[in-house]
Amino acid sequence: MKTFVPTVVILLLLAPALRTRGQSATDPCTEGTSPQQLACAERELKAASDQLTRARAELYEDLEPRSRVKFRAAERLWLRYRKSNCAAEASIYEGGTIQPLVELRCTARVTRERAAELKAQSQTLSGTD
Repeated sequence: MKTFVPTVVILLLLAPALRTRGQSATDPCTEGTSPQQLACAERELKAASDQLTRARAELYEDLEPRSRVKFRAAERLWLRYRKSNCAAEASIYEGGTIQPLVELRCTARVTRERAAELKAQSQTLSGTD
């Protein structure tokens, strides 16, 4: 038990570093200069936004009129959440050159997650999950 607790503490301390290391495998925008990384992150956000637009349209088609009103309201709130969440995530780099990149990566990641969530909702609604 005496060695278990320090081992757990060490693993918990290393978890963020391991997560960051694993990001490069899924994040294609880790190579190159800062401007190149920014341009790549912008392309990734554009692709994620396109996925979200398609997922929204697909789900919206299947909704009843009353549900559509609620869905639009939820999406407006989600957009505010995304902006606030990613600004907070990037705020630890306030004033640094990496801050916009961190915010773009966050926005792309959260947008992809939302697109997947809406797609799953659409599949559940249409009975194809």
